[in-house]
Amino acid sequence: MTAVAPEPPPTSTASLLQSPLFWLGALALLVGAVVYYPLFFSDDIGTVVAQGEQFFFRVNDGAGAPVLVLSLWLFYRRSHLRDVLYANGAPKLAALTLTLTAALFGWGVFTTAADLQLASVIGLLAGVALLFGGTSAIRAYWLPILFLGFALPISPVLIAATIFPIQLVTAEFSGLILNGVGVDSLINGDQILRPAGRFIVVETCSGLRTIVTLSMLTILLIDLFERRGWHAAILMVLVPIVAFAVNVLRVVTLVLNPHSDIHSIHNLQGILMLLVGLTLIYFIDGWLARGLGSRDPESVDADYGPREVEVTSRTSRALSLGGIVLVLFAMLAMDQFMPRWPAEGGLEETPQQLMARVFGEDPMAPYAVDYNFMGSVQYLAHARHGVGVAGNRVEVHLGVANERLRQHSILSKRLAWPATGFDPIEEEFVELDSNGPPMRRMLFRRGATSVLSYSTILRRESLGSEWFRKAAALDRSPIARPGHLLALRLSTRLGHAGLADAEARIDRVWKRLAPELEDYARLSPRGSPNDPALASPASQTLSTLEENFFHSVARIDKK
Repeated sequence: MTAVAPEPPPTSTASLLQSPLFWLGALALLVGAVVYYPLFFSDDIGTVVAQGEQFFFRVNDGAGAPVLVLSLWLFYRRSHLRDVLYANGAPKLAALTLTLTAALFGWGVFTTAADLQLASVIGLLAGVALLFGGTSAIRAYWLPILFLGFALPISPVLIAATIFPIQLVTAEFSGLILNGVGVDSLINGDQILRPAGRFIVVETCSGLRTIVTLSMLTILLIDLFERRGWHAAILMVLVPIVAFAVNVLRVVTLVLNPHSDIHSIHNLQGILMLLVGLTLIYFIDGWLARGLGSRDPESVDADYGPREVEVTSRTSRALSLGGIVLVLFAMLAMDQFMPRWPAEGGLEETPQQLMARVFGEDPMAPYAVDYNFMGSVQYLAHARHGVGVAGNRVEVHLGVANERLRQHSILSKRLAWPATGFDPIEEEFVELDSNGPPMRRMLFRRGATSVLSYSTILRRESLGSEWFRKAAALDRSPIARPGHLLALRLSTRLGHAGLADAEARIDRVWKRLAPELEDYARLSPRGSPNDPALASPASQTLSTLEENFFHSVARIDKK
């Protein structure tokens, strides 16, 4: 077997146009654009502008277009490595990867999960690299391929588990800085109280999206300066710390700025602070370069495979391109013709109706909803209901999850809080009765008001199981859970009778409500995948409705 140099592609325009490889490649690009363009871009200019804002602030949304542009730049930086694509590929491994990719795309279509369809582009590019260059091509192009993962929304289960505690810590540190510089401030939970007004640290000011965005920019910096090993690892470890510190400074400046309630100024401050964070990373990179003695990488560091390889024939490459075209056409056919699993039917009884039936009418209902406090938590239906017990009041919050929402989860720790501005005093997990679910028992205080709260998510699985169920869109499929998740909170103020009396009131309300919740909000699918109506355009509107679903304005709200 003789090793020869890779055969260069045709260079003249005439020979290029006569090459079947050129036309097969052009066809693959065209079909790929048809398949993925709607997933990265939107015809609505307002949505395109919103993606730019999501890139910087919106924690539960993706930003496909900006990430795609940055990924293409990373591919361009590796254009000198394209000769690895003329070596022997790994057809068996590539076939397996492309098969799994097509299956992922098809599952995304069937479950109307656009993020799973978008995620398939990572598998598609990995399969192309394996097909043409084997593992050498993967080593050359793994970073721009995986970088596209930033276009996907962060797991809503992860957001729900972390974002409210981060909000509380952000408010606490912001208060420390404000008091440290002589600005009198009092911290009540997620609120910063000053004589000039009340400021609420809401989700977009938690800094979680800042961590993600600064991580992306740091990866670009690492790639641009070609950092390796411990140098790159230390930079990535420091990103969350820098992002959190910068976000706290952002909150402080928003509190001190009398015009921070103006949306454009609010966003501009956020962008400026992100640039401050990137500048800090840049200086840290310089210090690490001097401290670790980082050198400029040598040419051998970029050697992802032998330069002299047995070149695959034009016929073999044409067959490979033809296979990719077939995979893309299969994806396009699935997107156009595959039936979608139908949404479940509505609730037979709303939470408000249920509680009115069990406890009687509440003359104060319905209550105004604090969407700033709720943040990204969204329900299929929810209600608050006041129950009179021995001359005192117990408030019941009952929310029914909409598991079909891809970017939202009700598994939030904020469920225990009766409202914004409460400081936690005690916390433990208990059972109200021997056969009851574990409940989070918390004692809160806001000023002179003390509140006892019991909360739980009924029918929930482990955190890992909930993450997988949401990531795989299982609740948009025939294997959906049999009943909606239920978010329940029972809370009451501590009166003169003390804590024991408050515990007894909550126990009485729970014993009346618990039997009614056992069979409440069970799922009842309205059809089957073979229903002809599922092929109609009306069956494909779920993603559009979800995108337009109400998002609260998440910002520091000056009141």
